[in-house]
Order: sequence, then C-alpha cells, then structure tokens
Amino acid sequence: MVSKAETRAMKKALKLAAYGRGSTFPNPMVGAVILDLNGDHAGDGFHRKCGAPHAEVIAIASAGDAASGGTMVVTLEPCCHHGRTGPCTDEIIRAGISRIVIAMTDPDPRVSGRGIKQLESAGIEVETGLFSGKARELNRVYHHYLETSRSWITLKMALSLDGRTAAADGSSRWISCDKSRRLVHRMRTSVQAVLTGAGTVRKDDPELTVRLADTLSGRQPVRIVVSSTGDFGDSWKIFKSPGRVIIAVPEGVAMRLTEYTGIPGVEVWEFPADSGIQGINLTSLFERTAAEGIGSILCEAGSDLSTRLLKDKLVDSVSVFTAPVILGSEGRPAFELLGIDNIENVIRLENVSSHRSGSDFLTEGCVVYRVD
Repeated sequence: MVSKAETRAMKKALKLAAYGRGSTFPNPMVGAVILDLNGDHAGDGFHRKCGAPHAEVIAIASAGDAASGGTMVVTLEPCCHHGRTGPCTDEIIRAGISRIVIAMTDPDPRVSGRGIKQLESAGIEVETGLFSGKARELNRVYHHYLETSRSWITLKMALSLDGRTAAADGSSRWISCDKSRRLVHRMRTSVQAVLTGAGTVRKDDPELTVRLADTLSGRQPVRIVVSSTGDFGDSWKIFKSPGRVIIAVPEGVAMRLTEYTGIPGVEVWEFPADSGIQGINLTSLFERTAAEGIGSILCEAGSDLSTRLLKDKLVDSVSVFTAPVILGSEGRPAFELLGIDNIENVIRLENVSSHRSGSDFLTEGCVVYRVD
C-alpha cells in the first residue's frame, strides 16, 4: 500500500529520471526521491550519465541525516553488483532507509530481484509496481538492449496525405511545416545518433545536425551513413559538419574512402555483405552501435533503407509527420515492396499517439511485427 506522498514522489522521480535521456546508456535512466520520517521531501537525484553516481546515491547525499528512517522512492530496482560504481543497495542499507518504493524490478540478470532480496534481508520494507508501465516505457531503449543487444531504431518520415515522400522529380523540401521541422531538431537532441543512406546524402546533401539556438555546444548526435558502394556524389555537408560521423560499408569498400577518413571525426566501419542483397548486414551495424554506447538512433532516410529496416524487423518505433498536401501516384512512395500480400501480414503500431504539429499531424507508436 502506497501513500499519497509516495505517489507524488514517484511522479517526481520519473520526471527526474528523464533528465538523463541520451546520456546514461547502456545504463537505465533512474530517478530517486527520499521522504523523511514525516513523509516530507528530504532529497532527490537522478542518474546523469553512464559512469556517474547513481540516482539513489545522489538522493541519499541530498537528504543527509533525514534519510535515516525515511522512505526512498525510486523508478528502478537498486543495483546490487559492482560495475563502474558500487552497489546502491549497500548505500541504502548504510543510510538507514526503512522503506523503499520501487516502480519496477531491473531486467538486468545481474540484478533482477536480487537487489530487492538484499534490501528485505536487511529489514527494509519493499513495495514494488507503482507506475511500473511508465517506468518501463521510460527505459524502453535499455530493455530493448538487454533483450536484443541492438540499438533502438526510430523511423522518422514526412509524408503527404496520400503517403508520398516527394514529388515525381524527387523534390521534397518543406513537405512538413516550420513547427514540424523544429520538432525534428528536438528529436535529434533526444537520440544518440541519426541514420541515413547514401542515396539521401547524394540527393539532399544534408547536415543532419541539431540547429537550434539553445543547443549546447558539443551535443550533436553521431551521424551514420549506410552505403553499399561508398558513392556519396559531390555531397560533403554531413561529413564536414561538427561531430562524429560513421560511414558503414561492406567489407573491401573502406580502401576507396581515404578522402573521407582524413576528415576529423569521420570513421569507416566495414561489415559483411547481407546475404542475397546489395549492402551491409544491418543487424551487425546496430549490434556494434549498441556496443559502442549508442542506444537510440533516429533514421531519416529514403524508401530503400526504410524498406530494408522494416523487412529486417529492425524498426522499433515510428514518428510520421503527415502534411496537408497531395502528390498523387506519380509522387515517390514512402516504401518499396515489403512482401505484405494480405491484411493479416500488415505491420501494426501499438501505444499510438497523434497530435497536431503546426499544420501537420504527428503520429508515433511502437512497431509490432507479425510472428511467423
């Protein structure tokens, strides 16, 4: 049974946890609040970045002596193992916390209920499940990584009412409105990388950077360009804009890209070719990005790469801006053939939200693939 004060504290803890978005991976985002013996707020904290002190430790330091006999409200089960930092359970016990309210258990097999058992063995009262759904959604990238060892991929698109991404001549500039374009820059700040294909680079010469007045210096997402040949035409903006750039190509192509590898921040990754089609194995790419600390990736690409990602079941969520324009069947489609031959095989979305974005509508949701 949780009190009103604990419920309010968990809401605050969830908001605090979100401040760590984009900085904590492969750790989860965690927020913690401490209530004193009277149920009043005594201290709080959140996990700022991987390797930094955990939320529980920061909250205990914030509360000081008021933590003794008090209640900790935390969004995830405290860790009980040695990693980059020591076990949070030891700090909680040492601080004299008498009760802890946890939103959800940690799916990490190194913890997964062991932290709760250790706290209970020390005589601490443990309550779990408060806002567990919101806590899981908050850390969907973390959960996905533990389950798949891959980065979370969000496919972003701007479409006409009839599902076209560009006119017949390929022109697509400003399908979406000003407000939507600013929102895309905000989206880029919330992920660790932006992904596109060589075709988009050749056609649009994009930067794929965050260009907002209040963007902190040095906080640009990594830019990833996938290419089967290493042909980028005469486009240079994406490679010469500030920040790290990864060119992902099949084995043997890197030797042809010396003019790019000399640019500061640009690196070339080679992967085995995907069986049966031209291009790299995308699963291998996203396993490597995750291993290098890139948890979430926003894909801003054309129909070829977008189709491949869906066919390979690698898209985890979508963000689709629909503009009040019609381009007709001569316009360029959002996807190529997906092999969907009947309604039972459609790709569906769950946890869908839709709202206005200026003159556009933004629809977002998680992708659900048919299980064979």
